[in-house]
Amino acid sequence: MVETRRVQTSLDEDGVTSSSHSMSSASDDTADEVVAPPAVAVPIVFLPGVMGSNLRAKRDIHLNAVVRGKPVRRQLARAGDRIWDVDKAAKMSLSEGPLDWLGRGPAERQLLLNRENVEVDDRGMIAEGQDQRPGAMGSTYSTPSGRTEHSELPLAKARARGWGQISWYSYGPFVDWLEEQLNGGAMESSGPNAVLNELLQLSGATPPGVAGSVDALREEQITKLLDIYFPVHALGYNWLNSNLDSGEEVARGIEAIIQQYQERHVCEKVIVVTHSMGGLVARAASEASGARDNILAVIHGVMPTDGAALFYKRLIGGGFGEGGGVVGYMTAQVLGATAQETTPVLGHAPGPLELAPNQLYNGGRPWLFINAAAGGTMKSLPESGNPYNEIYRAGREWWRAINLDWLNPAQLPDSLPNHVKALAKAQGYHLTLGNAGFHPETYAHYGRDDGERIWGTVTWTATAMEGIRGGPGNLPQAWQKRPSLPIAGDPANWSVDYQWGGRPTRSVDDGLNERVRCEIEPAADPGDGTVPADQGAAGVSRANPKVLCVTAGHDHQSSYDSNDVRRFVIDAVARVAASVTV
Repeated sequence: MVETRRVQTSLDEDGVTSSSHSMSSASDDTADEVVAPPAVAVPIVFLPGVMGSNLRAKRDIHLNAVVRGKPVRRQLARAGDRIWDVDKAAKMSLSEGPLDWLGRGPAERQLLLNRENVEVDDRGMIAEGQDQRPGAMGSTYSTPSGRTEHSELPLAKARARGWGQISWYSYGPFVDWLEEQLNGGAMESSGPNAVLNELLQLSGATPPGVAGSVDALREEQITKLLDIYFPVHALGYNWLNSNLDSGEEVARGIEAIIQQYQERHVCEKVIVVTHSMGGLVARAASEASGARDNILAVIHGVMPTDGAALFYKRLIGGGFGEGGGVVGYMTAQVLGATAQETTPVLGHAPGPLELAPNQLYNGGRPWLFINAAAGGTMKSLPESGNPYNEIYRAGREWWRAINLDWLNPAQLPDSLPNHVKALAKAQGYHLTLGNAGFHPETYAHYGRDDGERIWGTVTWTATAMEGIRGGPGNLPQAWQKRPSLPIAGDPANWSVDYQWGGRPTRSVDDGLNERVRCEIEPAADPGDGTVPADQGAAGVSRANPKVLCVTAGHDHQSSYDSNDVRRFVIDAVARVAASVTV
């Protein structure tokens, strides 16, 4: 039998395979073997979560103000300037990153993070690998390789696939790893290579945390991956827009990707992998913008299907008191640490508003409670099942999410109409997709971890306050809590006395000239630090996913760094690929 050796092949940006090798000596009778590339391509399209796409200014952005009685026009950004660069923000320096936002007032935030002023920026960081080269005296030194770290994809190709549109800090290692896993496996002359060996370890197993009964993955499902080309793409989107608008853009992007590969492959559909709000975008693309027939399957990760109570808390109290590590800190600093800073941004942004609990949240039951410290629930909301009318739209009740006094610090003439439209768009998204709105081939995972507590429901605790006399005219000199004292009246009739700079605390008058302090209780429900587990499970379960997994040991933002989540993704792709004709 003639011995053979495998000749290394590589793919260019268009998927064209090439190989090169040298002539051997006449005495070497080993045959060189070049394996033909897969003729079928199934691109992977990754959609990031909220704030996971880089944004730049579409036009010059100016702030009009009055200084010492004179009108002043100050330029905040020029067209093309980076407005939200996720990986720049992770550097944590005074001149760039989230600390740069410490000096930004509410008016600047309103203008810089205005959905009409920004667009996706593809110039984000793509981490470059290193080549080891021999040096003097047996030493080695590193030089930039011009390729990515894991899959060794040329940087130009990675950027052409949209990898620079998304946060490398949050997603780069995952998409690079996924490219390596799906396209790096091979049968060498001596047997499976390292990547294929790793894949074959999944044979005979189900993904970690699988819910219900699922057949174990078979070896032939894994080896079939070798017969298909899975180029990994990323599609960023303007996360300030409605997810319905972003879904239209993604639907067009998917069609363009398919057409790109049809020139050299059989390419009919893509597999969409999502993170968080990217799942809402994928649902809009598939079910509202006509992309369903171009999608083979959707793999959802930690999707806030019906919203997350965290976003109500951010509307009424900013990012104050939140954890979440570096990314959580970045979010708080950019969106704002207090409601005075978040309101002019979120109040005009349909996308983030669509992350607040919708009409299906908590099974349509109340999720916002006002309890008396002395005991008992005084009010449960929404009472009619419509959070938009009872909680989000501006009104006189002190628990309302939007304070109109904080909505328009930049003094834009169309601020209130734009806010009304943004809220209507958010409500329209959930009315459009609602109970349905899922691709028929859905796979999903969500997080349940007691160490990643989050608000499943939100509770305001109302505590009676008693003034300590002794001030001028025997007025209260100070106030102290009296939790055992009863509180009178309907909370709907209380009026705000003080708001602590937009933090999640209110001092209210109960209508009988008695002061009551209302404070949000700390997060207490298991989840992933953003989406509560029970809500994450209930929402995505309506899709009847082919495989549903619950994982732990990770927070929301870094879920795709989890080995269990990565195993779930590969498992899902292998199951989906079984239906592809090769």
